[in-house]
Amino acid sequence: MTVTVAGLASADIEVTEYEVVVIGAGPVGLAAAIDLGARGICVLVVDCGDGSITYPTAESIDVRTMEWLRQYRLSDEVNRSGFPADYPRDISFVTRLTAHELARFHRPPNADRLSTASHPSPEGAVWWPKFWFDPALRSRANALPTVTVRFGWRCAQATQEGDGVVALLKAADGQVKRVTASYVVACDGAGSTIRRRLGVAMEGQPGEATWQGVFAEIPDLLKVTNARPAVQYYALRPRRAIFGSLNGNNLWRVTYPLRPDERHGADDVVATIRDCIGSADIQVDVIDSRTWSGRTVVASSYRVGRVLLAGDAAHQMWPSGGHGMNTGIGDIHNLCWKLAMVLRSEAGPDLLDSYELERRPVAERNTRRAQSNYLADIALPTGADLDDEGEEGDAARAHAADAVIRTRAAEWSSLGTQLGYRYTESPVVIGADTSDVPDDLSTYLPAGVPGRRAPHVKLPDGSSVLDLFGRSFVLLVSPEGVDADAWISAFADSGAPLNVVRLSGSDVSASYPMPLTLVRPDGFIAWAGCGSEDADALTAAVLCRSAAR
Repeated sequence: MTVTVAGLASADIEVTEYEVVVIGAGPVGLAAAIDLGARGICVLVVDCGDGSITYPTAESIDVRTMEWLRQYRLSDEVNRSGFPADYPRDISFVTRLTAHELARFHRPPNADRLSTASHPSPEGAVWWPKFWFDPALRSRANALPTVTVRFGWRCAQATQEGDGVVALLKAADGQVKRVTASYVVACDGAGSTIRRRLGVAMEGQPGEATWQGVFAEIPDLLKVTNARPAVQYYALRPRRAIFGSLNGNNLWRVTYPLRPDERHGADDVVATIRDCIGSADIQVDVIDSRTWSGRTVVASSYRVGRVLLAGDAAHQMWPSGGHGMNTGIGDIHNLCWKLAMVLRSEAGPDLLDSYELERRPVAERNTRRAQSNYLADIALPTGADLDDEGEEGDAARAHAADAVIRTRAAEWSSLGTQLGYRYTESPVVIGADTSDVPDDLSTYLPAGVPGRRAPHVKLPDGSSVLDLFGRSFVLLVSPEGVDADAWISAFADSGAPLNVVRLSGSDVSASYPMPLTLVRPDGFIAWAGCGSEDADALTAAVLCRSAAR
């Protein structure tokens, strides 16, 4: 199959070889480079932009993404990155920013993200704006010797030929390069050129509503608001608008919905922002302004031959809840260890088929959750009586506050969404959890069973059991007397690495009830059981081989 742009000739162009080419150097593409590069895979990342951030998005980094960052020793960068570590991550609902606060959802600042002793992870969610998050990823990717990141290049053509892909890259100045790779990972965003030219459709609800997005400097916003500092203010008057902090000070992203027939120029944008703040003369300097459409869509296929889709190229959702980029990082966490094992002949090529089977249902689940958050937000009352002083205004605000607390808390209570998804239909999960326990999107209930994220347990040295995962399969053995020799032999015969770890203690046995638990490199449980009599067959199954070699 060929994905092509007319007018480019590839004859006499020098060919460079890589194992994987990643299209797109946003957070998801850079995450792919880090995950693959840390495994010694030779990776080229290309992006048609220049690397500058003109319209920052995706500030909310969830717990599962922080666990991935921890794996690569990046999670502590958040407190050194530039966003104030002690700035509250609160969410405030107001009539206007200079008027009445209706409700507030309290969340700890980045520095205190682990303040809850019973937190089911060694990491906590943070607010890490793109100004600092992307450069942290880029720096780590560039530090890996097998990773090359190139901006200013677009993939003009990709041809699948035999056991690889030939990609034709074109720079803005007209230079053309021809590269070969075993696989291409398309992380080129919602408008993915690769996806469109592969003919992969997006299924769901596109273009549900149009919003204006504004990146602005508002130097005095925190000085004039009647509400305490928050990372997001939701204003309901005179129209709904969301103010998101980008540096804990003067930089803000403001978004608000437009009517189908409405278009806003620069003066309209400034006037709308001032109205929602409640100050007719506050300084508002617009840096960037654009429209965008909310979508609830998932790609019909995540893989076409040797080209795989990830991030917004595979799914697009409302930003409500902050699940979009985090779902994309989850794609990478799932995909890259599989690519590495296939490339190293440690697993069969069919292992890559499990990527779509596992991740597409997660995208469908998360897009529905994001849409539900959005619909709850636009259902809040926005009537003019919210501005009234006196008893009628008090009653209207009390009604609105009650609606906020009843219907909007779920957006910021989402550990179930972040950690509770299951891989139940996967060929590389043996004995998956198919119980009737409901999928609780708000509350996370740890379970040491196949198809679920391996639960966090704090170890005697202060680390987490999660710190054992990432590089290879891990066999957790408890209690001490269980024999793991058959598993060691089976993995040795297969050529795939296995780390055997013996753990004991009441916390371990409560979280991992079976004597043997096989955990994949992405921290999901592949199998759990009592004995080793089927080790050869089970090893072959999780590695997608007909038999251990």
